[in-house]
Amino acid sequence: MRVSDSLAVVASMQFGLAGPLDCHVYALRAPEGVVLIDAGGGTHTPTILNNLGRDFPGLPVRAILLTHCHLDHCGGAASVRRMCGCQVFVPEVSRQILETGDEESSGLRLAREQGIYPTDFQMQACPVERGIHDAESFHLAGQQFNAIHVRGHSLDSFCYLTEIAGAQWLFAGDTVFYGGILGLINAAGSGMEGYRQDLRKLKDLQVDGLFPGHGLFTLCGGQRHLHRAIDQLDCGFLGRQIGQGDLIF
Repeated sequence: MRVSDSLAVVASMQFGLAGPLDCHVYALRAPEGVVLIDAGGGTHTPTILNNLGRDFPGLPVRAILLTHCHLDHCGGAASVRRMCGCQVFVPEVSRQILETGDEESSGLRLAREQGIYPTDFQMQACPVERGIHDAESFHLAGQQFNAIHVRGHSLDSFCYLTEIAGAQWLFAGDTVFYGGILGLINAAGSGMEGYRQDLRKLKDLQVDGLFPGHGLFTLCGGQRHLHRAIDQLDCGFLGRQIGQGDLIF
């Protein structure tokens, strides 16, 4: 699903693209090929790549950049890497989860118990080119990214800021959603302490495009959604959270 000349959504459980267990998988057209932001859950990788071929025909996948290692974001990394021959980049704090196929830390064991994943589904370990660190600036496929570690949804949650045609785009993973919604979930490593320490890193970035891992996204005015969440925090309140009332994945 093309979003702009430079961006497509090639998987999404909300939009009915690829598998029912996939986050938004964004395909970013970079100077030297495609960078995938996250890789989906691993159940429908051929469909993801078919979608990519329709949106950006002939462009090779050069890299996968993971926002964090929950399974709906990282589970497809091994199969995409195997089918495309691309490199995989992941927050250094969760590198071991992906390289060892850690089903406990990725949330797969709990998700199987909750009936979200089939009982026989297994996480595939995936080699990692290198880990990404907080505040690091790096290039993938000729495109520059700036890494921002924002704990809260998980201990390893990263956002990635990049400039496209003069606009600032933030790929936010499950850290902050459209409307300033926080990604708090009932899982180990998720909590307000991380948000209290790190959320203000997203202040005054002049973000235009905000692209979270689920739900709505926007090509303009993204910073106001981030400030909505920060303002709630600064006032001493808990921000709106995913899963409350109508705020569902």
